[in-house]
Amino acid sequence: MKRLALVIVLLVCAIAAAPAQDFLDRVNEALTFTGFENNVRARVSGTLDLEGYAFSGPAPGLILTTSDALFNPRLSLFVDAQFGPVVYVFTQTRVDRGFDPTAEGADIRLDEYAVRVTPWEDGRFSLQAGQFFNSLGPSVRGKFELDF
Repeated sequence: MKRLALVIVLLVCAIAAAPAQDFLDRVNEALTFTGFENNVRARVSGTLDLEGYAFSGPAPGLILTTSDALFNPRLSLFVDAQFGPVVYVFTQTRVDRGFDPTAEGADIRLDEYAVRVTPWEDGRFSLQAGQFFNSLGPSVRGKFELDF
């Protein structure tokens, strides 16, 4: 009986997801911009994280609150832009309370940004500068990478 209920719930979710997918595709198209005979393309995307905490006792660790519940939203916006085959730009902007989820008001900050120049189409050389995370360690301001 439990399996039948699970199958019914999954079918209802699949049927309800079809119009939602169409809506999300339209939003994606609205947030993608092209211009100059398709030589410039930009796409805006993002995530909205809604975190909620409920404490049964005093708040743990570094969370300094007298409340027994805490709501901590975060908005992350990403912009990817391509200018012809040579220049690529990426930014990541966040709106949240930063490190302290009990801080009053939200801050807006540019967490990551990068500009990559690849002069040859075969990709034999590229130069990237900005503040960004790479596989070797944390982000560094003014970091330069050369790829051969």
